[in-house]
Amino acid sequence: MINQSIFFAIHPDAPKDMRIFGDKLKTGKTRGKTTATGFETKAQSPTPGLQTPELISSYKGVIDTILFAFPSVPHFGASERTEAYRSVIKALRLGTKFIIVHYEQDRDTIESWFSSVGHESNLISWVPIPSYVDFTDWAEDAYLALKDAYDETYYLMEPWEFPRSGDQLLADSIEEYTNINASQAPLIFQGGNCLVADDFWILGKDYYQDTIHQIQDQTLPLRVNTGQQIEELVRQSFSDFLDKNRPMFVAGTKKEIPISAYVGNKESDEYILDIVGVGTGPFQPIFHVDMFISLIGKNEDGKFEIMVGSPKLGNELLGFPNRRHNLQEAYDEIARSFKKQGVIVHRNPLVHYPEFTGRKIPISYLRDLAVQNPDDKDINSALKDLLYLGARENDLASVRNWHHITSNNCLVENSEKVGKHVYLPTFGHGEYASLAVLDDHMEALWESFGFTVHRLGDFNSFAKRQGVVHCISKYLKRGD
Repeated sequence: MINQSIFFAIHPDAPKDMRIFGDKLKTGKTRGKTTATGFETKAQSPTPGLQTPELISSYKGVIDTILFAFPSVPHFGASERTEAYRSVIKALRLGTKFIIVHYEQDRDTIESWFSSVGHESNLISWVPIPSYVDFTDWAEDAYLALKDAYDETYYLMEPWEFPRSGDQLLADSIEEYTNINASQAPLIFQGGNCLVADDFWILGKDYYQDTIHQIQDQTLPLRVNTGQQIEELVRQSFSDFLDKNRPMFVAGTKKEIPISAYVGNKESDEYILDIVGVGTGPFQPIFHVDMFISLIGKNEDGKFEIMVGSPKLGNELLGFPNRRHNLQEAYDEIARSFKKQGVIVHRNPLVHYPEFTGRKIPISYLRDLAVQNPDDKDINSALKDLLYLGARENDLASVRNWHHITSNNCLVENSEKVGKHVYLPTFGHGEYASLAVLDDHMEALWESFGFTVHRLGDFNSFAKRQGVVHCISKYLKRGD
């Protein structure tokens, strides 16, 4: 994963609340390595704690109850973030129940967002957070939503550790003010790196590997029994704590993705430092599966259908050249792994979008960073690129940041009661008007599967922070 301090030294104007970063550093030096992907089919043993844990679906049924966390930053007047929040609130059907994490001083403002579009106040549960707690709007990540099917009690299950300390406090606060319980599992996961289908659920491989590593270094209180393989323990534990009956599909590449976080380039006479790996994980082209996989549901033949993003299709749509750091091969490998298990895979355009930051960095500055961080292969590799291209100490390199424009990160309802609905973020606004072709394409694609499409507001400011609409919400309960 990219070094956070070096990234901000190169791009100091980047949003500080990017989804990929936290305020706590990992203690592990390396991740465990396996070639595991796909399903494990061994029978699972009884569950400790919850009798029958069952994850809340990422697509099936009407959205009954949904969670949002609204930090204060965007509330002072209209902003792109505020308008995006309000577009989601407006689009969700009347009668939806909400749990809202907020600062007390912001409640009146937020409440007006709901009342102005007809949502009833008695369907909103308010969870006030002390003003000294710094939380983010990434409501999806710090826990998984599940129920105990044995007694129909609902839970937010937290991982053993989480990198954003303020967000880590939210589950306990939600438990205090609502009927949702909080619990913790001795496993490594984040909500955005999990998707829950009909008869299986998906875990992104990066956290599967992290769990293995932290068992090996005894960070997690799980021990491998004599004669037991560590992967047996890991899969058994995910079943015990998260979902007893659905098998877990591990989504990722078999081998680590060979990409440097930074690449030195030269275009015409301009030296460029490309930041290409901010959103990339060791085994995933994007660090959370909800950024490049969408669940559609079962077709008439009973086959489950999904979408997997494709930068190649995004480049074709926008007229961009294909580049190695788009990681098309990684997306294709993951798509093939689903196909091998009988899942119907559709491909949709996903854009790895370049944007100059306006910052020019002296080569001498990059050399200093490399000297100060001799073990960081990323910055040292980029410096070598630029020197090879002819750059000298007094030359300047323009900083160009790449982020993901993804419509996969959406809200899906595939319901017997209300039909098929998808709530799609849009990007073709203002200086990004060229992205309207992506919005139109995705609307037509979802409509071809029989969905009613609800276009949401401008989510470019979220995409720059490595998240979109699925990331700022959490399905807590589903209806029929």
